[in-house]
Amino acid sequence: MNYSVKNVVFFIILFWCLMPVFLASAADESSLKIEKIGSGSECLIVATNKSAAPMTVTVGITTKAMGRRSQSAKKWFLKGVVSPISTSELGRFPTENEQACRDAYIVAFHNIGDAFAVPDKQYKYRLPFKKGLVVRVTQEPNGVLTTHRDALTRYAVDFAVPKDTPVLAARAGTVIGVIDRFEKGRPDPKLAETTNLVSVIHSDGTFAQYAHLARNGVLVRPGEQVEAGQIIGYSGNTGFSGGPHLHFDVRQARIQANGAVMQVSLPFNFYRQQSGEKITLRQRMRLTVD
Repeated sequence: MNYSVKNVVFFIILFWCLMPVFLASAADESSLKIEKIGSGSECLIVATNKSAAPMTVTVGITTKAMGRRSQSAKKWFLKGVVSPISTSELGRFPTENEQACRDAYIVAFHNIGDAFAVPDKQYKYRLPFKKGLVVRVTQEPNGVLTTHRDALTRYAVDFAVPKDTPVLAARAGTVIGVIDRFEKGRPDPKLAETTNLVSVIHSDGTFAQYAHLARNGVLVRPGEQVEAGQIIGYSGNTGFSGGPHLHFDVRQARIQANGAVMQVSLPFNFYRQQSGEKITLRQRMRLTVD
């Protein structure tokens, strides 16, 4: 089969951005601590969150008397959201004494974000680049020719842009996580956890990730408020990537049937700033930012 030069160039560029994306967490999950505190005939389950991001937490409890395999762990299924830099009581259950509380066996899950928030499905995201820039879509949301096939990346989009292109916030929010220490980028799974990124949580509890940023290319810090259109960093080619591009997605924490807390990718839409027209992203599409 004969291929035109145009098609060959396209597939080379597409290969750059079709590498699977394994994004690092938006905040350090080890910053969440769960404690059992005995109080008379009750056992309190308390969670402390030291990060800049809210955390959704679930806890299943089984007392020593019940046995670790008891289904009562499902009965004492606690869940809640712990705000940034705070301590919250998730719940309590009866015990014979404080020692019984200490002996209780707990299974806990947590992840970044608010699983109980209601996403604003009508929000009009702006393209995360400066006016006049021409960008190319190399992976469309929920596309067929894509590596974004799992629940975490399904609605993500990749834009091919030159290295050090200014990246703007697509929506106002609070920075909840930053990674800005990696330099290398190539199509190598060993670099999957070495992606520079910025995570911004929005007023509806969803949060966006801007990934594969340049080393020393992040201009914001956790806890900082950003406005839509504000420069938050510069594009790069860090992590599991075959070329300079920006990976953008919107996600939310979700509680699974077994109590596990996962992040899932959410559908979203970009809109033209001047006309308010919705932009339908397509593979190979070229866009001029307005």
